[in-house]
Amino acid sequence: MANRLTGKPQLNRFVNRRLILDRIRRVGEISRAELAKQTAIRPPTVSVVVKELIDEGLVEEIGAGETSGGRAPRMLALSARRLRALGFEVSESAILAGLCDLNGDLCGQREVPFKPVTPSEAIDELYSIGSDLLAENGIDWSLLEGVGVALPGHLSAETGHVRWSTAFNWRDVPLKRLCEERWGVTTDVVNDSLAGGLASHLLDTDTAVDNLVFLYLRFQDVAPGVVGVGTGIIIRGAAYHGQFGAAGEITTPVKHPLAHAADLGRDAPKTLTAFVEALAEAHPAAEAAMERVATELSTLVIHVLNLLEPGLLVIGTDTPPLRDWLLERLRTYAQEHGLPHQAGSTQLVASSLGKFGVARGAIVPTLQRVFRIPQWA
Repeated sequence: MANRLTGKPQLNRFVNRRLILDRIRRVGEISRAELAKQTAIRPPTVSVVVKELIDEGLVEEIGAGETSGGRAPRMLALSARRLRALGFEVSESAILAGLCDLNGDLCGQREVPFKPVTPSEAIDELYSIGSDLLAENGIDWSLLEGVGVALPGHLSAETGHVRWSTAFNWRDVPLKRLCEERWGVTTDVVNDSLAGGLASHLLDTDTAVDNLVFLYLRFQDVAPGVVGVGTGIIIRGAAYHGQFGAAGEITTPVKHPLAHAADLGRDAPKTLTAFVEALAEAHPAAEAAMERVATELSTLVIHVLNLLEPGLLVIGTDTPPLRDWLLERLRTYAQEHGLPHQAGSTQLVASSLGKFGVARGAIVPTLQRVFRIPQWA
């Protein structure tokens, strides 16, 4: 990514390669002729670039396509033989590990309970989980293209330092270096909310916007009495870190629904599992508590929308039933309190990437290097 493009031919090759590889990734299966048509690149140039991609093992021919007459086209796709990237999401309660192919799709996954420990102990746990997952899929660490580790906290994208993580009580930890020393693979350390934004932008082909915000709501850690709220910001297709690397941190507290419920009566649910069940049964205390959460969260959402005006606000969470209950209320609030002069309306959607979406987002910087997409640091 740091290499400079020194002339127009080099720039043209870079742009052509990026356009062709990204189109193959997004479409899935495509012929050379259709690539030329969709990218507006001359067919001879498409053929040269495709040959380079096949020689590098990034793309392969997968057979003949359909034809209405004449010679059937040879179809192209990302290489199924190209080995993978491993992503981790580390939270206060669990480690989620996802082994992904070049499309960012899960080939293997694992979830393990976790409690905050020292950085070295956490790395040992990640190594153990990753080794087991890789062994199950018949590969080892040396065959990976890269590893991503997503966790809450203020991180440096350039150095991979954890400047601080309140969730784990870590401060000034050179996590990237320590991880790379442990398993010998290029590793990216990513804020978990930003990882969700990267995944939503690159891996969810339905979210075709240049500007989006990923809002991550964490309910599982009930001890602080507040909802964990973070944002990952994507501007013009690139991760936005801010001048000092802490962009996206939300410091205004949103009281946890269990704390609100406790204020509303003795019969209120006492655990998160009980609260989710009570909400599904329309328990008055649970619904009243969630209304209060919606009011507090809506104020933050409207500030984000009015300040950044993204095309999408994607909401991820560790507790989907609570997120889904809030979503319609947040949409209504945004419609009522958005800027009256705005040219368009931001869509508020639930993340479609599933439970392992953040772990998959952690490997996006690896995919960007493979595809030569200069969007990470």
